[in-house]
Amino acid sequence: MFRLGIQAKPFIKWAGGKQSLANQLIPFFPTDYDRYFEPFVGGGSLFFTLCPEIAVINDHNRWLIDTYRAVRDNWQQVAEILDKLPNTKEDYLRIRSQNPYELSFEARAAHFIYLNKTCFRGLFRVNRKGQFNVPYGAYDRRYYDPENLESVSSSLAHTTILAGDFELALAGVSNRDFVYLDPPYYKLGGHSDFNRYTENQFRETEHFRLASLCRDLDSRGVRWAVSNSNTEFVRHLYQGFHFHEVSARREINLKSQNRNILELLITNYD
Repeated sequence: MFRLGIQAKPFIKWAGGKQSLANQLIPFFPTDYDRYFEPFVGGGSLFFTLCPEIAVINDHNRWLIDTYRAVRDNWQQVAEILDKLPNTKEDYLRIRSQNPYELSFEARAAHFIYLNKTCFRGLFRVNRKGQFNVPYGAYDRRYYDPENLESVSSSLAHTTILAGDFELALAGVSNRDFVYLDPPYYKLGGHSDFNRYTENQFRETEHFRLASLCRDLDSRGVRWAVSNSNTEFVRHLYQGFHFHEVSARREINLKSQNRNILELLITNYD
C-alpha cells in the first residue's frame, strides 16, 4: 500500500498546493485500497506525503507532467542542467522566452523547475496561447535539493504518469481504488480565483462535469475525496455527500487578511 523509507517532498511550488494541509486531509482518507489516483496532481503534496506503492497521477499541464517524467527517469541529468542555469533577470527572461518543446526532455524539465523557483511568488501562469508569462522574482535561493530530487524519482518509480483530461485519467479505476481530486477551485473572488495553469481555464461547466463523474464513481463503489472552495455552488453540486471543513491559508492572496479561509473536503464515504 505505502512505501517506507522514502521521504520525498514537493520539488515545485504550486498555487493551491496542499503541503500545509496534508496532515489535516490524510486522516480522512481510507487506507485499504489497491491504487491511488490523483487526476489533478499539481505540485503533488498529497502524493509525496502518502507515497503510495501503486499510483496513477495526471495533470492537464503537459509541461508539468513532462517534468515529473524526466525527474523519474533521469533526475541526475535534470540536476546537471539546473546547475548551469544562472539566476539573473536577463537569463530568466531568456529562458522564459524559449519554447520548451524545442528542448531535450531533461532540459525542458530543468527549465520548468528553474522558472518555478525564480519567478514571482512561484506562480505558474500562462496566457491564452499557453506561454509562460510570470515576471522575474529576484529570489536568492537554490533551485532544488539533490537528495530530495532523488527521493522524488524513487517515489515515482512505479507510478503511471498521464497528461490530459481528468476524466480520461480515471479510465480503469475500480472499487478497490481510491481517488483524490484537487481541481482548480470554484471562484471565491479576488486573487484566490487564479486558475490559469493551462491555456484552457477550469470553469463552471468543468465543475459540473467533475461532480457528475464523482456521482458515477460513487454508483460504482469507488471511494473518492474532493477538495474545493466552501461555497453554496460547491455544496449544491455535491449534495448528499459528506462535507468536512478544513482551515487553510492561501499565501498567493495579496491581501494578508484574506489568506485564512475554510475549504471543503467532500467524501462519498464515512
